[in-house]
Amino acid sequence: MQGLIDHGIACQQHQTSNPTTRPNEIYQLYFGLGQSLNLAHDPEVFKVSLAGIRLGHYLVQSLAPNAPDRSILDIGTGSGVHALLMRKLGNRNITAIDVCEKSIAQAKINEALNFKQNEISFYISDLFSGLPKQKFQTVIFNPPGWRTPSPSLIQLLEKADQVKRLPVRSMFYGDDVISRFLEDLPAYLEPMGRAIVGLNSLVGIRDVLERYSQQHGGHPPLQYKLAERHTFPLIHYSSQWQSLSEHLQYEFSDWAKRDLAAYSIDEDGNIYWSYEIVEFFHRRS
Repeated sequence: MQGLIDHGIACQQHQTSNPTTRPNEIYQLYFGLGQSLNLAHDPEVFKVSLAGIRLGHYLVQSLAPNAPDRSILDIGTGSGVHALLMRKLGNRNITAIDVCEKSIAQAKINEALNFKQNEISFYISDLFSGLPKQKFQTVIFNPPGWRTPSPSLIQLLEKADQVKRLPVRSMFYGDDVISRFLEDLPAYLEPMGRAIVGLNSLVGIRDVLERYSQQHGGHPPLQYKLAERHTFPLIHYSSQWQSLSEHLQYEFSDWAKRDLAAYSIDEDGNIYWSYEIVEFFHRRS
């Protein structure tokens, strides 16, 4: 469930995928080229998922190390994993933002856990709204992975008291979040910069990109390319989400029928979604 675990738009309010992980327990992640991070687990901040690790691998693979002057913005930093990884690679001009105050506090703890001095600039911000005006060479973002829920599902979530356990916006409304992100991104991206975005096929990638193009008369200010694609199983990270599994599958099916999302199902009924790392950059012509 990309977005839910990696760079959520809201704080976690429930048990994570690993019930044996205790608060304040330290876990380690490895990303390649000898780069690893130690992270302190907090039950109110999402742990890093396979998608988040995969994005970290891509950052190590595609960004040249030891570029201290490269400006980097990590949106929805969560535990701070990707901002910290960029610092591990030798970058020093790093800004990390998250709408959740608890996530920012935890990211600062993780920076202290991995480095002797604090250098990352942290801000509480909903996308770019609370960020000082400046441009970045690299923007990193893992938005919520599922698109806007139907009114009937919203009512079900509220009836089941899911909002208190896991805010709906931590996983849903990804299409709206990405649209807002793309509209504001040009003002914060250097002329030759790029934004590296992890997209979940349950957000309706084609639909989001087509609407973005249509809003700009078929000539949007940003171009994009697919950098990597991976397939991950759908995992319910709490008993509360598991209890809604049947309703979620119906919602996903409705999206797919309307060509608003894509996924596959194996012979045992397990759902697999596509995790797509997409690079956005200013239109060259």
